[in-house]
Amino acid sequence: MKRIVSVLLILTLSLPPLALAAQFAQSPRFHSDARPKKVLLLKPQMLVAELSAGGVVQRMEDWSKQASDNLLQATRQYARDSALFETLDPPELSPQTEDLVASHLGLYDLVAGAVFQFGQNSGPDAWADRRTAWEYTLGDGLKALAEQTGADAALVFVGADYISTSGRKAAFVAGLLLGVGIPLGMSFVSAGLVDLKTGDIEWMSFDSSSTMDTREPKKVQGLVKDLFEKYPR
Repeated sequence: MKRIVSVLLILTLSLPPLALAAQFAQSPRFHSDARPKKVLLLKPQMLVAELSAGGVVQRMEDWSKQASDNLLQATRQYARDSALFETLDPPELSPQTEDLVASHLGLYDLVAGAVFQFGQNSGPDAWADRRTAWEYTLGDGLKALAEQTGADAALVFVGADYISTSGRKAAFVAGLLLGVGIPLGMSFVSAGLVDLKTGDIEWMSFDSSSTMDTREPKKVQGLVKDLFEKYPR
């Protein structure tokens, strides 16, 4: 997840401590009539880390697993409540298939990071044709999952969540008194819908916030709702 993590670090250093609204991008071909009916939920690639008072980042495996589980549970619940699609859990995968899925998620990570930075309306002119032509794809390497599960598409999550320690929060308050800016932790999550037969990315959503804590189920429920706010209906 190096790309997504690097995006988050840039945001952490450059943005004020305010929550940002979710952003969306989708293929011109993707509309309500083209929505997939059965969506395979791939295991989210989430990094949750602790940010110390001195700025040291330490990955927390238990927190990362909790965040991934919360995303899956919140998505299942949202899909049931909204009737947007039926969710399917992935089957037991061989080590080779797990590596294949991981490599495709890494590729999505790179594409999503680039689209978030440059592919929105505020991006450079060099990306203008990409916003209209929309040729984002991961290749057809995952089509075997469609044959195995009957899913039309896969939903992927990648992201990072940096959670400040109490010492970091105290340093932030002290910095305000001294006129020194000390950034608190931030989170960045991207959801993407991938056609399993073609590998084409049909829809992407991004959410970055200074207030998210993906360890908390209720906050993740709100996050998922925001991510799907402009999903075709």
